[in-house]
Amino acid sequence: MKATFEIYRGRRWQLAATLAPVGDAAGITSACHFEYDTDYAVAAASPDTASAAGLSCRYPVDFQLHDLVRWPAFALDILPSGYGRQQWLEQLDLQDGRGADWPLLLAGTAFPPGNLRVAEAVAARDFSAQVPTATGDVVSMKDHPGFARNDILARKETFVEYAFQHGIYAAGASDVQGVAPKLLLVQDHDGAWHAEGRLADNQVQSHWLVKRPRGDRAGDRQVLRNEAAYMRVADQLGLRTYAELEWEDDNLFVPRFDREVRNGEVLRFGMESLYSAAGIAEYGARVPHEVLCDAITEYCTEPVGDLVEYVKRDVVNVVMGNKDNHGRNTALLRHDDGRVVLAPVFDFAPMYLDPEGIARVCRWNVDIEQAGAPDWAGVIKLFPDCKERLRIELRGFGTQLQRLPETMRSCGVDDDIIERCDPFAARHAKRLLEL
Repeated sequence: MKATFEIYRGRRWQLAATLAPVGDAAGITSACHFEYDTDYAVAAASPDTASAAGLSCRYPVDFQLHDLVRWPAFALDILPSGYGRQQWLEQLDLQDGRGADWPLLLAGTAFPPGNLRVAEAVAARDFSAQVPTATGDVVSMKDHPGFARNDILARKETFVEYAFQHGIYAAGASDVQGVAPKLLLVQDHDGAWHAEGRLADNQVQSHWLVKRPRGDRAGDRQVLRNEAAYMRVADQLGLRTYAELEWEDDNLFVPRFDREVRNGEVLRFGMESLYSAAGIAEYGARVPHEVLCDAITEYCTEPVGDLVEYVKRDVVNVVMGNKDNHGRNTALLRHDDGRVVLAPVFDFAPMYLDPEGIARVCRWNVDIEQAGAPDWAGVIKLFPDCKERLRIELRGFGTQLQRLPETMRSCGVDDDIIERCDPFAARHAKRLLEL
């Protein structure tokens, strides 16, 4: 009853810490003990490195035994959730519930986003397992030649079976019920596609997250199809983006910003959700923006710039109908040298179209936001140390919002979405220009 966390730091995987439940209780709401490995702490617990080497912004490296009333929030970032959780429950023949959390942690966290993994999950990977090739032949996972892009696009039966057996459904990016299937894939130097973790680092050309619609309804497909266009809009608005998303045949190929291939080496960056940085160790939480902004202020290397970026993102979320704006859809990137920055925009889409209906998740407190419409002057007052910069930046952003319909059209957003967003853009542009 112990989970061993490893961290990719200093260009290698290192044993870093252990998590152990108290007694037989093993769900995320159960008490546990967390402590850093002694050797790791000796090497990394100095004032210069403790924060950068920690598994979370909230847990700098130390020599303490942390007695916690529930699991640390960073563990939820890598624990399978949503569609991926259902796949793992089926593979492990488990009933869902609190009792499933512990076996999922020990089995489904071998290759999560970021720079953490659980050693027991890595050890449980069986690369001698027999899996199908695209032609239907059966080979061991370690000898698999990979799949062509068309096999992925067509949801070829052999690829679906391969994905299920290897458990490459991504954990934790979103915790909305009915969340879209998300696959962690790598591409080799010959262009073939493989499960994350299957290839040696020097065989990997690029890392991808491949998303599919949450269901078979037209609204599901429209949401995902427009995510690529929404990202182009974010880029045109000057928000922090990473790379072009590729939409093809109901599949969205998303280049991963938590990985970088450099001279045959894979660099893995720490990635921590804002919920984790704020200490929110539960799923489905509706947390005020003020709490998440406090985490940015406390942990980001340049908090003023990141707060400005965060508020601008909330403006476009309101205007463009991205209601699924919870704190697992925003993250911090943590670098080996100690820098902590707001990660590029991700999961930015017209979620108001979702057939299941999603209310705006994260909001400002009620004295600032009513009926999903924030008072931006009130938001500025929350940040006295940077209120003048925020005012100037948001005024300029108001000018950009005046041109938003044209920007959306040039980026390929659907006409009916542009029509819906037009009055919101005009209304909030006016409010920003009056600041």
